[in-house]
Amino acid sequence: MKSVMYLSPKIYNFFLRIIHRKYFLFRYKEIARSIGKNKKVLDLGCGTGLLYKFLDKSCEYEGWDLNEKFLKNMKGINTKYKNVFDFDDYPTSDVIVICDLLHHVMPRHKELLITAKEKTKRLIVLESKSAIVKIKNRTIYFLYKVFDTLIGDSDGINSYDERMKYFDNKEDAFKFFSDFNPLYIKEIGSDYLIIFDNT
Repeated sequence: MKSVMYLSPKIYNFFLRIIHRKYFLFRYKEIARSIGKNKKVLDLGCGTGLLYKFLDKSCEYEGWDLNEKFLKNMKGINTKYKNVFDFDDYPTSDVIVICDLLHHVMPRHKELLITAKEKTKRLIVLESKSAIVKIKNRTIYFLYKVFDTLIGDSDGINSYDERMKYFDNKEDAFKFFSDFNPLYIKEIGSDYLIIFDNT
């Protein structure tokens, strides 16, 4: 079941503004800056296509997502209704972007990261330092699950319990990304921006 957040592009963007506050637009500017000019970009889990607006006009963009309402709203932008795990369908790209997605694909996050890294010259990941709140009290866990399902981060594809397998804290997240030999890891508000280079 999709939460309210995923029913409309406007609602989704509104929630992102609340979550990321002053870093909301800065996140996409930083990703675009890390991409540069004249690049072929594949945006996995592109959501409402926010990144596209910040890319240099010389870049070629393709976005993949499984939310048809989001994709229908992005007229004139090269988007496809595709699963990010359709690895054989990845187009040739200079840069692959994975933004706010890894916690949605637990426990296959590592598989996605490894394969995407192999399929491009540069991989850019933007992910929360610890997006999931770990709750041990059963009553509070149930209430939070109901909240998540109705209003929060439930995309209708990945279950709450799977997403609960995300990193416990920012140190765990940092260690996970560090193990893949990134070019660098940078903190942006409540997120890590991680750049992997194969050039």
